[in-house]
Amino acid sequence: MTIFWRMLLAHLLADFTLQFDIVNRLKRKNMLGMWIHCLTHVVVSLALTWNHLSETWFSAWGTPVNGWGAIALMFAVHYGIDELRIYSMKRGYRDNTVSFLTDQAAHVYLLFMICPVSMGASASVTGEKWAAIASLLVLITHFTTVLIYFLEKDIFGKSFPDFDEKYFLIFERLVVWAFFFASGYWWVPFAALWIVQLLYIKRKRIMDLSGLNVWVSVAMSVAMGLCTRYVYYGSL
Repeated sequence: MTIFWRMLLAHLLADFTLQFDIVNRLKRKNMLGMWIHCLTHVVVSLALTWNHLSETWFSAWGTPVNGWGAIALMFAVHYGIDELRIYSMKRGYRDNTVSFLTDQAAHVYLLFMICPVSMGASASVTGEKWAAIASLLVLITHFTTVLIYFLEKDIFGKSFPDFDEKYFLIFERLVVWAFFFASGYWWVPFAALWIVQLLYIKRKRIMDLSGLNVWVSVAMSVAMGLCTRYVYYGSL
């Protein structure tokens, strides 16, 4: 699972952390933007798997394919998936939560197919701790921001959050997530208290946050925190 988690981290970084607004807008307009976006995936993937590129990742009709070939295939398929999504939008299909999650599921499924995945008794599902935890970090920060955006857009018609709201919620989720690293069960009261103060902020309208935004943030923080705790300690 080592290569899979590194490739998953590369995907999350390139698709969320490093996909700046200008790139996101540009890829929806012309081929140059899509090339920039997809080549970002290639560069980050190569950087994170450099020591494994000469290894065989999978076999196609009996022909072994190494890391170089696998990443080239990833580039081509990723390009095709993203172009199909943009084409469907231009044809009138809504870019909504379902399309967003379907797009992400397709990308992750592709990684599962091209990366060596060992499910033997001696294999670790979480792979290297640092890669798994870094992936969970991106999920709790930028991925959750985009997920909440699509949910609020579909339900309330809201636009993408402004700078203050975006990074305030990222900070709040990060603090809750960080408590899960505490040894023993001290993380429980501290995480609970921080969640209470977030609910207080919403109730007092110190910042205008929807209930959906707050509860999805709390749910993702707890879910990713539990996953992180399992990766870090080997148990909950």
